[in-house]
Amino acid sequence: MKKRVLTFLMALAMLATLAACGGGGKSPAGTYKLTQINSGGEEMSVKDLADLFGMEIDMTLELKDDKSFTWDMGLWSEGESASGTWKMDGDSLVLSAEGEDLPVTYDGKTIAMDLEGEIFTFEKQ
Repeated sequence: MKKRVLTFLMALAMLATLAACGGGGKSPAGTYKLTQINSGGEEMSVKDLADLFGMEIDMTLELKDDKSFTWDMGLWSEGESASGTWKMDGDSLVLSAEGEDLPVTYDGKTIAMDLEGEIFTFEKQ
């Protein structure tokens, strides 16, 4: 009888541990920096772009714990920014701004955003 009670308590402890962890993957919340742009099939790193234009390119995408995001376009668009909300739909990340979902792919470390054929790739910092 003691063994059954001990086994039951151990199983209960393991279930409580799994429930506390959420049983799911890691949250995508965090800061992502632009690392490359693909335009018309040509890929360029941020460093290559900075060398080409003679200026630093610092574009960040921040996914906050409260399920909001801010996209700071830096010098690319004279300090403009965009904001909206994010959620996980299964393994897919969904960013929404101004009532529309943005076309993104997420692999757990990078976010690729396709804006009219130009793909902006951000890497988590």
